Amino acid sequence: MKLNVTNRFLALAAGLLFGLVLVYANHFDNSFHFDDSHTILSNSYIRDIGNVPLFFTDARTSSTLPPNQAYRPMVTTLNAIDVWIDDSIRPEIFHRHIFLEFVLLLICIYVLLLKVFEKADGAKHHYVALLGTAFFAFHAATAETINYIIARSDGFSTLMIVLGFLLYVSNSGWKKLVGLLPFIIGCLTKPTGLMLAPLILTYETLLGEHSPFSQPGKSWLNGLKWSVPYFLVGLGLYLFTQSMASPTWVRNTVVSPIEYLNTQIYVIALYIKTFLLPNRLSSDPDIELIREFFDPRILIGATVIIALLSMALFTARKRVSAPISFGILWFFIALIPSSSVVPLADMMNHHRTFFPYIGLVMAASWATLLAFRWATEKRQSPVLGNSILAVATIFIAANAYGTNQRNKVWHDEESLWRDVAEKSPKNGRGLMAYGMVLFMNNEPEKALSYLEKASRTSFGTHAYLISNLAKCHAKLGHDSIAKQYFELSLTDADHFPECYFHYAVWLAERGNLLASHEQLSHLLKIAPSHQDGLAAMKKLETEIARRQELRRRLEASEKYVQLSLQLYSMKRFEECIAHCQKAIELWPNNADAYNNMCSAYNNLKQYDKAIAACEMAISIKPDHDRATNNLNWAKHHWKK
Repeated sequence: MKLNVTNRFLALAAGLLFGLVLVYANHFDNSFHFDDSHTILSNSYIRDIGNVPLFFTDARTSSTLPPNQAYRPMVTTLNAIDVWIDDSIRPEIFHRHIFLEFVLLLICIYVLLLKVFEKADGAKHHYVALLGTAFFAFHAATAETINYIIARSDGFSTLMIVLGFLLYVSNSGWKKLVGLLPFIIGCLTKPTGLMLAPLILTYETLLGEHSPFSQPGKSWLNGLKWSVPYFLVGLGLYLFTQSMASPTWVRNTVVSPIEYLNTQIYVIALYIKTFLLPNRLSSDPDIELIREFFDPRILIGATVIIALLSMALFTARKRVSAPISFGILWFFIALIPSSSVVPLADMMNHHRTFFPYIGLVMAASWATLLAFRWATEKRQSPVLGNSILAVATIFIAANAYGTNQRNKVWHDEESLWRDVAEKSPKNGRGLMAYGMVLFMNNEPEKALSYLEKASRTSFGTHAYLISNLAKCHAKLGHDSIAKQYFELSLTDADHFPECYFHYAVWLAERGNLLASHEQLSHLLKIAPSHQDGLAAMKKLETEIARRQELRRRLEASEKYVQLSLQLYSMKRFEECIAHCQKAIELWPNNADAYNNMCSAYNNLKQYDKAIAACEMAISIKPDHDRATNNLNWAKHHWKK
């Protein structure tokens, strides 16, 4: 496709790209967070690139946490590639590749907006498409996905969705099916990829060649036929990916679909508010389940949703405003996997809006153009038109600053969880995580206070929290309390195997190696790829084997000591000394062997050797009375 862009446009695009690099320059060394721990850091499968075929046949390779072993083979493959490139597993490598994927996505978004806007009035709106791309690129909420490494599932699946959509709309006839390839890849990355099919249907309805706006009076159903293969393939992919999930993968069955939907009505309104005003972003919001149907928050959410859908219906009446309608519907369609009747573990996460916000960006940037036209053409007010552009520019600049600040929040565990604890004080998981940061900073008293706050939230019975309470009490020397908490955490440890690991470490530190081995065995039975568990088991088994060998040597040494006593009583002093030497070879700190040797040398009147042997015995065991007496005897007779 020939873009026919001007040098000024290219300079502006290059400037925005340079600005994007500057804004994100402080994020490349940000740490791993959240689910990165069990999908990357402790996952031994991704350390071998040869396991890639296994990722597509066994969902257990995706995580060491059994309830989280969903079937997302493309994500695991991308992680394995990054580890293959740099086996030190530095977050910088992941961030660089994710940022590259982000830039590729922005290019696709620009082309997407260009094509959609051209359908509205037949003109190529390069600057408007670039404006919309900048809206998305610099939006502060976008930073939540770019910083969170395992959220590459959102980023890469969105790239595949947009690429598949572009391949569909850029071709005709059977060539439209070329988009099925990225569609399949997107679905193997995250289930949100399935939403490409309804997006294509919506596009055909509003802006397709056979839509009512293109050919009034003619049937537009003919234009929908090429979307059918996407629905059929999507249905097959959905059934396939669901069947491939690990048997240990757990859906949120605690929350009913109706209660979850009630909550999501309000959450969707918050997502819309965040798009317009992304302040007080929290990496782990403390939105609680809304159980009452007549809760005022549901009314607020429903009002916002109805207003936005009414806008979509109103703007769908004319082709020139149809991109607004399509963008709004894109937003709602893209939210279906996370904000409908299928309960997810968390009520709200900002990385879930990464894909949906493309729709709002589309609607907002086209609405900006229409407002500019209205101001400059109908109202004949260049000042008003320039004011609209100024507001858009300020919005982008403010978000760029916000993104840079969010990058700082994501820098490490301390900065992230401190921010969550401040902005989401009802979030037990966030309070626990910040408490453990304080614990790692050797502030167990402060850590315990945050853990106890977390125990008073709905997160209070979680196995990880109980296990962390045990660790904190152990650090403070409260071993009896710690043991109670460790054992309590094991009631749900089959779902959260990290509890076995922490208990095993605690037991090993207190010398109870066999009990520690038992806990690690439980861990590796349910999480065989747990990297820390494998390393701990190897170290523990080495230590157990070392101690068993030491015990064997000590027992053998003691046998020689006993034999030396028998030989001594038989006055076979040379043989007694030889057996003592064998005992010492097996156990150099055997004080009794040196003492027996000393006695034998005394009887052989080799007092200098007797003195040396007894001094060794006493250096090993200062209160060895027999060795002291034998030494005195040797010194007394040696002087003579």
